[in-house]
Amino acid sequence: MILRLAFFFILFPFLGCTNSDADVEILPVLEWEGQSLVLNQDVNRNGQSLRFTEISFYISDFHVLQGNTKSNPQGISLIKNGEGRFWVVVPQSAIPDTFYFSLGVPNSLNDSTGSLAIPAWQYGDEHPLSAAQNMYWSWKPGYVFMKLEGRIDLDGDGQYMSAGETFSIHTGLNSLLRVISLPNPSAELASKYALKMDLARLLEGYDMQGDGLNVHAMSPTDADYARTEYISNRLASAFYALEAIP
Repeated sequence: MILRLAFFFILFPFLGCTNSDADVEILPVLEWEGQSLVLNQDVNRNGQSLRFTEISFYISDFHVLQGNTKSNPQGISLIKNGEGRFWVVVPQSAIPDTFYFSLGVPNSLNDSTGSLAIPAWQYGDEHPLSAAQNMYWSWKPGYVFMKLEGRIDLDGDGQYMSAGETFSIHTGLNSLLRVISLPNPSAELASKYALKMDLARLLEGYDMQGDGLNVHAMSPTDADYARTEYISNRLASAFYALEAIP
């Protein structure tokens, strides 16, 4: 087993890994309407100001497709507020056509039904799946896949002090794990890529009023489930590009 831990990253076994394989580094970059997104700074959404205080999510099962050959999915990383990275092993240092990853925790690790799952409190504090990361609901529903929290200026006074001017949107559950694929933007294999995630794209069409401000569906039967499903289905649009970093 190969173990690699950095910025809350752990690498699981990779079958057929050789010395000629390449470790390609992926750095998630948070944006709002194509511009850098900074926590606790205002952004404009449909004429309404809001600011994010936390943006955290799990990325897992990184792999690539080259021709008709797909590498083995592996790894899990926790990205917190734009801090973190993960690595994709590219077999034989080939030039992949497509990069793949999942947004969330794999079913095998997520909850009590998972074949490899253990309770979060049994992991060391620095492990991405540790309860210390504050991304764990409980043994049955499992992990929060993505956490979006902040403030929204509902009354337009610019102060975020009125009642109800906070939001907390948490997604999770095995049924909402989403696989994202992005084409390789380069004719060569870069050693490092930026993964662009645009939060404005993610929230496009989402009603951030009333019940839409506090969403924590822990079961498919919860009233919030349709909202978390909507957000989960927007992920493919939100993660919109890879960009090679020189």
